[in-house]
Amino acid sequence: MRTVTRFSSVLLVIAVVAGFVFGAAVQAQDDMMEESITCDSTLATLLLVAEYNYDYLSEKMAMDMMDDPALHIDLGVLQPVADEITAMMMDMMEEDDMSDDSMSDEDMMAHDEMLGNMMGMSAADAVDAYMSSMNMETMDMMSDLPTGALADEDPACTAVRADVEQFLLAHILTSMSMMGDM
Repeated sequence: MRTVTRFSSVLLVIAVVAGFVFGAAVQAQDDMMEESITCDSTLATLLLVAEYNYDYLSEKMAMDMMDDPALHIDLGVLQPVADEITAMMMDMMEEDDMSDDSMSDEDMMAHDEMLGNMMGMSAADAVDAYMSSMNMETMDMMSDLPTGALADEDPACTAVRADVEQFLLAHILTSMSMMGDM
């Protein structure tokens, strides 16, 4: 009987210690996830467009990239819209996984490869690559456009802005290339 009491006491101590450790870890993770970055309405709108058309945020969520700054941008009054779009996109991604109507595996691999390549290029290089893949002449005198980054902007906002701009451009050019191949 004494052994059972000691064993029960040891288990109780282990359970209490584990509860404190686990609780602290969960609280720290919740605190990290609740931190948001306030940017401007243009970036928030770009994020909505990227999510609505190309699953920008839901892809990051699906790939468990929860530390990505894009998932921590304060969307203000646009947050309910973003939540609804993201929920719709996540549902559609699940349906696409179950459907045979989506792109062939070969087309999907070509799309993903092209998209990955363009995400690593500058805007000018991505446009040049698109133009050349479509057998179109490139213009020699194209201007480099300044970014939409604001003075004294949080560096995370600047990084997300650059990423979403490149993401949108790469998706548009990849989609146009894929349509051109049909």
